[in-house]
Amino acid sequence: MFTDVVLPLLGLGLLAWGLPWALGRVLPEGVAWLVVNGLISAAVLAVVAAAGFMLLYGAAGGVVWREAPWHFVMLSARSALLWAPILVLSLANLPKGWTEAEW
Repeated sequence: MFTDVVLPLLGLGLLAWGLPWALGRVLPEGVAWLVVNGLISAAVLAVVAAAGFMLLYGAAGGVVWREAPWHFVMLSARSALLWAPILVLSLANLPKGWTEAEW
């Protein structure tokens, strides 16, 4: 039970914290690029969450994907209750390290 629920959620949380930081090192500084960073990070996290749910379904994942792919989209959206606040906090932390652009 612990590994089936807590570890995937912990992984999503860690990805939500680390992905914006990694993208922030690659993307230029500025408010517009911070928004781009947030959009890219949210899209990646949504896809990773949907793929994770499909893997957690095991052999039934392929059947559910063929019959009702929106089921995984809805599960991914529900998982955003966990990773979205972490993502926002991570993004809000990025401007304090800017050297060229002003917030």
